Amino acid sequence: MIIFNQLTRILNFLNISLIKVNFIPMRSLIPISLFIGLITQPVFACKLWAVCVKSGHTFPTISETEKAIIQNELTSFYHQSETMLDGWALLGYNYSNSDSIVPIKRSESPATEDSTLYWNSVETLLNGESTFIGMGHLRVASSGSNSIPNPHPWMFYANGLSYSLAHNGTVSKDILYNLITENGRDLSWLDQHEPQTFGGGSWRDDGWGNVVDSELILLYIMQHIDQTGNIVPGLQAALVSILNEGVVAAQLNIIFSDGEVLYVFGGSSGLSIADSEEHVVVMTQPASDGQLQWQGIEHQELVVINDEGISRYPDFVSTGSDDPLTSHPKQFKMHPAYPNPFNGSISFILGIVTTDPIDISIYSVMGRQVDQFVLAGSQMGNKKYSWHPAGHFPTGTYIIQASTKNLIETQKILFIK
Repeated sequence: MIIFNQLTRILNFLNISLIKVNFIPMRSLIPISLFIGLITQPVFACKLWAVCVKSGHTFPTISETEKAIIQNELTSFYHQSETMLDGWALLGYNYSNSDSIVPIKRSESPATEDSTLYWNSVETLLNGESTFIGMGHLRVASSGSNSIPNPHPWMFYANGLSYSLAHNGTVSKDILYNLITENGRDLSWLDQHEPQTFGGGSWRDDGWGNVVDSELILLYIMQHIDQTGNIVPGLQAALVSILNEGVVAAQLNIIFSDGEVLYVFGGSSGLSIADSEEHVVVMTQPASDGQLQWQGIEHQELVVINDEGISRYPDFVSTGSDDPLTSHPKQFKMHPAYPNPFNGSISFILGIVTTDPIDISIYSVMGRQVDQFVLAGSQMGNKKYSWHPAGHFPTGTYIIQASTKNLIETQKILFIK
């Protein structure tokens, strides 16, 4: 039924009636339908957009030039929605609290038919006082329910965080069900996190037809993150398992976030990225204004974006010895410690995009190490840490050093008893 509806929509968009083609012999109609599918596939694929502004900024604090660029991206997104017949959605993450998101706006209509709500939502997103990540999705339903408000980005709440996923592509729900349940032997994860059926009944029965493949992808990714305790290994394990079932990466164009970092994955030419002075943007169909230099994400590449910039992991799902998690440059950024000077304890934030352990050492101004601890690997995003000097530390200047095998950062702090 979904395929028939899509063909009807395509023919309507091309101003062709099904009645008019009734006289065409079936042997001729098949190649015609294949031709229509080929020439309209880029037009009718779901469209994704995501932005992360850079360190020290939120949407309201970036320059007017940067605001105009983002506004142009969302204007292009608006016009692309004309052929996205199953609605649009926008959300934003707040810098101050990753479990607090700007209310998601969802619509079952193209934005061009829903202009007031769309532009009001854009204004809410861009004027959010502490908002620094935005995500958007334009939907053409290829799985599960349609005629509902766009359910992308899908949400999953755990560990005080709001995880989200926007997806373009189609993956067999049977494949995903078998992966999540170990071929039907263990339904506990789906029982604990029931897929939505939008009023169609239980997912175990009649409601299964309304379940959307994209939500199952999110549930499978979160199952692996829950098992590994870390996002990057969890993403890698889930995506490798899906691809090993014969799914092609071109059907797995995703933008995933924990509210602190954007994780972008896909097949060849599925998504493009641009790095501006004050923000990084990802789009399925880049805005054509000439202001940004767009670059396609490589086949099976993971791109990790936070407020400190971009890290790229080519062949992220490679199963060979050239492990993308260990063979490519990693990075972290140590933000200024506060309060400084301090009495009692001092805190600092590390913007982490690395899978290596990070060594934290405290030195006196004479170079003597007075304290040391190690942060476990595969921690991603902005992580807050504190140092509490014991009673024997004298007043004076100390140096915090954060280091991996590839990078060392230091800063001075002043302890006052």
